[in-house]
Amino acid sequence: MDTEKPQSLPRAVVDQALETSLSGRGKMQKAANKSRPSRSGLVSKNPVTDLDTLMLTNVLASFTYGAIHSIFKCFGVVLRIRITYDSDCRSNRCYITFNTNAAAKAAFESKDSLTVGDTHCKVQMIRSINVVDSDNDYCPNIFDDSAEHVPKERRVPTPFWFVAYYREGRGNLIHASRYLEKEIGLLPMGHIKKYGKGVLIRAKDLTQAMMLLNLPCPSDSMFESIKPHRTFNYSKGRIYN
Repeated sequence: MDTEKPQSLPRAVVDQALETSLSGRGKMQKAANKSRPSRSGLVSKNPVTDLDTLMLTNVLASFTYGAIHSIFKCFGVVLRIRITYDSDCRSNRCYITFNTNAAAKAAFESKDSLTVGDTHCKVQMIRSINVVDSDNDYCPNIFDDSAEHVPKERRVPTPFWFVAYYREGRGNLIHASRYLEKEIGLLPMGHIKKYGKGVLIRAKDLTQAMMLLNLPCPSDSMFESIKPHRTFNYSKGRIYN
């Protein structure tokens, strides 16, 4: 039996079908791009509103993070500050990110009156999404929030070391130990020692410390006065950044 060969379509018909298929695929790709969210999760219709960061070039080397924040905080809430000194860049740079575009714009418009650099200092607005966050960045809001919870008045800790001064002619460590046991309770071994013209007392807990702090010394008692030690209740040190 003779089999019939399939008839080939004309070249014009094949080209038209291919063009239609490609155009339909292109429309679908465009629609997908429109519905695809940006990195922030929303489609940015106006990139100008995303300019919330100032990039300063040739900032004075003597400026610190605190000094820069004190200059720019009047324009709005500063979220992050970074100062970079790159070996491949002849000038240092500073990035200041605000919480809104309006704050960044207000700071940018006042760039001529800001003394953050020399005459060659350049200021431009960029998007914070283009500045990669780092653990070394300065976030002033963290320190501002913590400062609100710090009490205005400094609280002096309760002293635990006391010096009890004898009355004249009554200096006896054994009698002093028995007297204190009746007044504030038992003291552990080593918590009472000879100390000049009196005894050195270390309270075993906060209750004993408060009792020693308010312990009266009447005229018939063996102690003339009981006072916190001048240096034993505090520690001296040096803090390095």
